[in-house]
Amino acid sequence: MDIQLSFITLSFNSEAFLAKCFDSVMSKCQQEGITFEIIVIDNGSKDSSLNIIRTYQKTYPDIFKTIFLTENMGTTYTRNLGLKKAEGRYICIIDSDTEMAEGSLLGVMQTLENSEELGIIAPQLVLPDGSIQNSVKKFPTLWHKLVKLPKAIGKITISDNDFYKDFPFQDETIVDSAISACWFFQRVLVDDIGYFDEKIFYAPEDVDYSLRLYKAGKKILYYPKLKILHHTQQISHNKPFSKLSISHLLGLLYYYRKHGGWISTRRIYR
Repeated sequence: MDIQLSFITLSFNSEAFLAKCFDSVMSKCQQEGITFEIIVIDNGSKDSSLNIIRTYQKTYPDIFKTIFLTENMGTTYTRNLGLKKAEGRYICIIDSDTEMAEGSLLGVMQTLENSEELGIIAPQLVLPDGSIQNSVKKFPTLWHKLVKLPKAIGKITISDNDFYKDFPFQDETIVDSAISACWFFQRVLVDDIGYFDEKIFYAPEDVDYSLRLYKAGKKILYYPKLKILHHTQQISHNKPFSKLSISHLLGLLYYYRKHGGWISTRRIYR
């Protein structure tokens, strides 16, 4: 069977979200007549996530591909495992704490197909209370991060300066980067841009990939015609000096060493 769309999702103690995510993806694809696969990589979960994943794999063996790791290997490494296993012409990177909502997947794929300049489509993320998540960002600078540091120390935060002012959330808009809770792209993009940088454990892997995309002459389209419900799973976002927050800080420092943009983004933009 020719697979049109490969979904890649990571699991880490995600028992509260997995079934809703899987069911919504399967329902949406079946409604639109899309041939698809769901690739799940578990990062050493200690809750019932493994049992949930195995149940879906046993029930839908032609849909689910699984990889079980014994420890948390990070976002980039595990997403790359999924990309190497994917067979679809189109790829959807999707977090396990999301659900498909309104809009057409066929429309997303057709938009990618019709534009040579588009690299990634990022749908609109909607929070459980119905509000729109501020999910698109400008390329960050270390200076903006440091300004926020006194309030954010020990926590994973995004500086207000990273966001667009008065962003038109109801309009299709080209953006610098978008949160990778849900990304769509053609499989050939990986051949052109490469895989996620595994020197970044957790974040900002999405910003790094977005900038690599930009430097290659490709663009990211914010696409509100497709809406994704995002539960924004808070594993350790609010724990001061957690391993995840420290990893995020190290990832940021690596990003700035790699790309520049310590004080200004002037050197980044062509």
